[in-house]
Amino acid sequence: MHIVFANFYLLSVTGPKMPPDLREGMDKSVTSKAEVIGWLKRSLDAVKQAHLTETPTDLQRKVHIYDRDATVDGMYLRIIVHANEHMGQLVAYARMTGVVPPWSER
Repeated sequence: MHIVFANFYLLSVTGPKMPPDLREGMDKSVTSKAEVIGWLKRSLDAVKQAHLTETPTDLQRKVHIYDRDATVDGMYLRIIVHANEHMGQLVAYARMTGVVPPWSER
């Protein structure tokens, strides 16, 4: 759910609103695998669909996040970087515990 919140929040900086049914505390209350996967797919789809509507000019538009300025394109890059950071952590944890990621199996 952390990635869900990050995807929707970082996307909201570019313009789209946060989903009204995504509420504070859901990172603790949404615990079933099916529900988490549903939210994750929904957040990834929201990012994909919003990105498909952006023009090259839209991607260069300036936005403000925290104490810095960025571009819409930079926000999409941040979404990718954030997800990849957590993927790397999950792969390292899986390998430390003896789980072989499916793409590494022979």
